[in-house]
Amino acid sequence: MRMIKERKGQVTIFVILGIVLIAILLIVFNVKIREGIKKITAPSDPIVSLQSCVQGDLKKAVEEISSKGGSITPVNYYAYQGEKIEYLCYTNEYYKTCTMQQPMLKLHMEKEIYNVIKKKVEGCVNNLKAEFSDRGYVVSGEKEKINVEITLDKINVNIEGFNVKREEQGARYDKFVVTQNSKMYNLVLIANSILNFEARYGDAETTSYMIYYPGIKVQKLKQSEGSKVYILTQENDKLVFATRSISWPAGYNLGEIVTPLRI
Repeated sequence: MRMIKERKGQVTIFVILGIVLIAILLIVFNVKIREGIKKITAPSDPIVSLQSCVQGDLKKAVEEISSKGGSITPVNYYAYQGEKIEYLCYTNEYYKTCTMQQPMLKLHMEKEIYNVIKKKVEGCVNNLKAEFSDRGYVVSGEKEKINVEITLDKINVNIEGFNVKREEQGARYDKFVVTQNSKMYNLVLIANSILNFEARYGDAETTSYMIYYPGIKVQKLKQSEGSKVYILTQENDKLVFATRSISWPAGYNLGEIVTPLRI
């Protein structure tokens, strides 16, 4: 009888030890899972953190501005399919060629994008500073400097004026660049060429552009009162703008003015 009790006692001890061991394993396993999730979800460095925070707003800003002729709020515009399309070359007179409205189109668009995303970038920078300070990084510099640059195949948001470092890891970040893949640079170049023809000759022949640049689609939509809407497309990017040059009064029908393309 005594031996049976001892065996029962031993079984009970083993059961308790088994439960304790299982509990320990569950705790360790749960911690490992959380650490793994943290590693997956946490940005690997400040640049990744900023890219993730800014890129959605940057994409939206570029799409909206480029669909309105390069301005977020067009002032001198043609109403087309419910959208206000900025005149980039314009005259309100008949028989006369237009005057360029944005001779520095690329610079103008860079400023417009900056004005739209500035507050968002500043908010992302403040969040980044707090996040990486909590993670043991040293953050210095008070006021960030932001500029937007349309470059070949990319639109960059350059952020400077502060740095993030962690000496024991040898990690230091003092320049941050948020990028978006874009063909807007090419579209702006084509737009400038078209605008120069509009300002000099009153019209631009569009087919030649697509022969020289097969990846770019150029549409010219003539409107009844003399305006034209140009739609330039390459891959996922689109630039839409309006012109009004050498317009004729109602009753004239001179057909298409064809001007040889000079590149």
